[in-house]
This record gives sequence, C-alpha cells and structure tokens, in this order.
Amino acid sequence: MLTSEDNVLCIKFDNIEDVQEFSRIANEFTGDVDLYQGRVIIDGKSLLGIYSMDIEKEIKIKIYNGSLEEFSLKIKRFLV
Repeated sequence: MLTSEDNVLCIKFDNIEDVQEFSRIANEFTGDVDLYQGRVIIDGKSLLGIYSMDIEKEIKIKIYNGSLEEFSLKIKRFLV
C-alpha cells in the first residue's frame, strides 16, 4: 500500500520463507531499502536485521535512490 509519505510502502510477512524471499529481492534492487517498525530502523538488505524485527506486525519500507514502482511490483505479495 502506498502512503502519503514519499517512497513508503507497508508490508507484512507470513513466515520465515517470506523474510528470506524479501531479503533476496531487496539485495537484487539497486536502490537503498530501509525498514521501519516503531522507532527501529533496519537496513532492508540485512537478513539478520529483518529477523530482529517482529515479522508478524506491519513494517514500513522507505526506498532511496531507486524506483518505488519497480520495487513494489517485485514485492507485491508482501504489501498490506
């Protein structure tokens, strides 16, 4: 889901396999991906960082230096 903020998406994972798939997609993306949950900000390309988050809750993604549309198409199954 696109929000009113620039280059921000909201996602949610159902299981660990989703996290691994998201991390693989993020690492193939040329731009920067940050994940936000509460006050915590994690590098979206860090599998270990993502595991430190509560994956059962909604996570916001901010995209830098890349195409939001391109990235959102690749991760559409995780979008809330």
